[in-house]
Amino acid sequence: MDNETKKMFGMLMNKLDIMQAVQEEMKESQKNMEIRQDEIFSVVKAIEHSNTEHKAEIDNITYKVAHTEGTINKIGNVITESRAVR
Repeated sequence: MDNETKKMFGMLMNKLDIMQAVQEEMKESQKNMEIRQDEIFSVVKAIEHSNTEHKAEIDNITYKVAHTEGTINKIGNVITESRAVR
């Protein structure tokens, strides 16, 4: 091999080494992004679960308020009818 061919081969090998290093950095970066994405997914699922629980609690409170309101209205009606009878 002559000197110029060796020089070109050396440059190509250097470029290849650089490309491999960049590829490894990109793989590591992608791995970190996947980990981050998994963490974000877990947080979103936890928020979704929390929202579902809060919705159920609010529905329960709404039911209790409606039931209490109905009871109070019925008591009011009984009092009104009782006054009307007297």
